Amino acid sequence: MLYRPLILVTCTLSLTCAQEIIQLDKISVEDAYSVIKERKENSIAKRIIKGEELSQYGDMNALEILKRTPGVTISDGKGKKGAPGKGYTKVLIDGEEISSTKRGNPLERLSSDTIERLEVMTNSSAEYSAESMGGIVNIVLKKPGSQGKTIAKVTAGAYEGEPIASVFAQREGKEGKLSYLINTTIADNSQDDTASTTTDTYVESTDSDSRYRSLSLNTKLIYIASSKDKYQFDGAINRSDYKKETLQQRTTPLTITQHDEWDALMIWSKFSGSHNLSGTELVEWKLKYHQNDSQGSTRFDNGTTINTQNDEGAFGVFGADGSYSIALDEHFIKTGAEIKRLHRRDDVTTDGSIVSDGHQRLREDKGSWYIQDEISVGEKMVVTPGVRFERSVRRFDQNIDIDYVAPSLHALYKLSENDNLRASVAKTVKLPRLSELSDSLDSSLDENDINHPDVTGNPNLKEESALSYEVRYEHFFEDKGIISIGGFYRDISDKIEKRTTLESGRYVERPYNSGEAKLWSLELELKKSLDGYVKGLGVFGNATVQNSSLITDGVKRTIKGTNNYLYNIGIDHRLSVYALTYGAAYRYVSGYDDPVDESGVAESQEGYGVLDLYATKRLDSTYKLGLNLKNITQESIKTTSKRYVGGVLNENRIDNEHSRFHFLVTLEGRW
Repeated sequence: MLYRPLILVTCTLSLTCAQEIIQLDKISVEDAYSVIKERKENSIAKRIIKGEELSQYGDMNALEILKRTPGVTISDGKGKKGAPGKGYTKVLIDGEEISSTKRGNPLERLSSDTIERLEVMTNSSAEYSAESMGGIVNIVLKKPGSQGKTIAKVTAGAYEGEPIASVFAQREGKEGKLSYLINTTIADNSQDDTASTTTDTYVESTDSDSRYRSLSLNTKLIYIASSKDKYQFDGAINRSDYKKETLQQRTTPLTITQHDEWDALMIWSKFSGSHNLSGTELVEWKLKYHQNDSQGSTRFDNGTTINTQNDEGAFGVFGADGSYSIALDEHFIKTGAEIKRLHRRDDVTTDGSIVSDGHQRLREDKGSWYIQDEISVGEKMVVTPGVRFERSVRRFDQNIDIDYVAPSLHALYKLSENDNLRASVAKTVKLPRLSELSDSLDSSLDENDINHPDVTGNPNLKEESALSYEVRYEHFFEDKGIISIGGFYRDISDKIEKRTTLESGRYVERPYNSGEAKLWSLELELKKSLDGYVKGLGVFGNATVQNSSLITDGVKRTIKGTNNYLYNIGIDHRLSVYALTYGAAYRYVSGYDDPVDESGVAESQEGYGVLDLYATKRLDSTYKLGLNLKNITQESIKTTSKRYVGGVLNENRIDNEHSRFHFLVTLEGRW
């Protein structure tokens, strides 16, 4: 076997997935050597972005970090701040499904300073959720080290003249058999954004002032009872609130003011244990409870009409899982099971010229079982077959029971000491989120148009399923760099897309099963030290080119919102004599041009690029000073929406969301 005999002896928890390091900024030969070696030898590719690099470009939360992560796209434009990959990429925190409500995104409440690393997989293995269509991103939070250490970090800056500030403090240490880590983050950030809209009947300018405040407390306790038994408690609590004032001026003339505010409470807890039964057997178990509550209100005033919408929501998860692993000769076998209950509550009340009252209660019980075997075939090949069975029982207006089997197969062949060939195939599904099934209506109030529709769910929505293929070639340079090229192909059934229709004079958006789809992608990665030419210089780059098709009612078109390509490029330079590191990163997301859908609506978006610069200076052994210049390009995101009636253009709308430059100054101390 290539490496498995060592894992059970050291009680490593993640036993079946390789760790493939993609450093987005600095080419660090010393830090990269062990992980590059591990990438070469492990059977299932998993990209890992290390924690030290996550905050280098001033990304202040997990959502910002994901925007520059290879293979992950975040919806932008038209005020969107949506889920990664348009709902396709499964995001986990410490291996657990994140809980969300109508208000806010849990990823925005997770400070980058609390993150140890990101793990990204294109094709899932059996031990992970079968709901991994589009891949998995696992956000791994920091764990306590073996030695006591205190970290304090103060960040201040400005976003278009509005202040940005955060304070992070962390203490970790060890007392006898107990290791502990406690950290807290306080954030108070303001923004001043502008946008413009042009339609056939008016031109509109929008000015939005917003303020976001958050207080988080996180703790991890690890108790090593003996050389064979270990227990861990993870707990987190976050309290946040948000206020936004929007002023819209139209040439009709018309002035619209909108006041939006919400507050939320998120609780995250987990108790787990691992027991090394022998040198070749390991048992792990976990109990978990997560809760996310929010409430908010929106007030709309156009001078003659005042509408107010109040909403309250709650989403919770509790459950348990366990696994058993054993090494037998050339086999490494792992099997496990999980049960959990998810519940969601939505209450929405609208008053004024629009009167509605919606109350929704949804419950879901899920169970799963899997088995996976990693088989070493000689010295050059590792094959990892597995199968996962999942059952989902949903209770709301309609009762739905869903069973599905998700087999997977991964293979690694070592062509030479520095060359790998990887291939995998996996069956995956995408269940509708509980919010997509809820028929609770989120009104756009009086500002109702193509890009501001009422939003509701679809209780009749079916799950998607896909068969995904992936192949990749990797070459490792002697100076610890890497170049790789690969691609994937997905054959998707019952593709879910959002569709906007005109109903009783109002635009309403809800998800539908659109048809059969196909998606393919070509991915290129380069990471290289140029130390032989310029001391301390390194470059990185990755690019993704993709294409799609969808057949609905016999008509072929592309999948909505699929960007043609995206890429990240950057350069880093370290001047050791001055203890100074600086660099630049540029991220570009191409546009898309959706054809007319079944509702007569077409949407297109132009490409946009973001340039960030950073510099860090080590003042002494304790203190470090950092400067971030973010979004220097300040490109606007332009989205065009059109509606056709009987094949004739009936409505045309162009939205420009103007991006803003902002800067951050950071002082960090470690004791």
